[in-house]
Amino acid sequence: MSRNLVVTGASCAIGEAVCRKVVRPGDRVLLHCCRNEDRCRRLAGSLDADCTVAVADFGDPGALAALCGRLGDAEILVHCAAVTRTGLLAHLDDDDLRAMVSANIHALVRICRAVVPGMVARRNGRIVNVSSVAAARGMPGQAVYAGTKGFMESFTRSLAAEYGAKGIRANCVAPGAIEAGSLKPLLALAPEEVRGSIALRKLGTPEDVAAMVAFLCSEEASFISGRTFAVDGGFARGV
Repeated sequence: MSRNLVVTGASCAIGEAVCRKVVRPGDRVLLHCCRNEDRCRRLAGSLDADCTVAVADFGDPGALAALCGRLGDAEILVHCAAVTRTGLLAHLDDDDLRAMVSANIHALVRICRAVVPGMVARRNGRIVNVSSVAAARGMPGQAVYAGTKGFMESFTRSLAAEYGAKGIRANCVAPGAIEAGSLKPLLALAPEEVRGSIALRKLGTPEDVAAMVAFLCSEEASFISGRTFAVDGGFARGV
């Protein structure tokens, strides 16, 4: 039976891995991206599904509103999109703050608000928001980013409480040191220090995150809601 899915940030490494793990043949999928449209379209062409690519910069209110207007039929939402700006608080400028708050908080709320009514009408919906271990571990240079992910986790818990009786499950997945994206520059500078902060002494992969997302989207997780699941290999760094 085909399903309607929305994956934001589908062109990032984790978003692509999620699509390959979660999407089934015949599904109808809206793949969101911000800048990497070509990569997103290649992903769409490689999936055995009816895929539509939507390009939207979450810093643009009009683009965000247009995207939200297309999400009413979603049965599954996986929200991977995020903006990271690393730097000590005093060194972050207003553009950095605006970018993180717009993408990581405002867009999150608007997108979830857009999908909830249809899920309520069907008495069935699954929302998985991709957070970060930064939300639970204080680390220099990530105060604002960590705060936005802390908001995500609190918001998701309350969303689960508000709509659980209507058949909607909402959870977070919090990746740790994943060999992708914003971690790559740090790996180039201090690879052994990063690995040494992980109990398993190895980095995770986007596929590790996607496996947890797929589980939470499945019927096997039908009694799980309002929780955050770390995929971090036993991360033990930070306060």
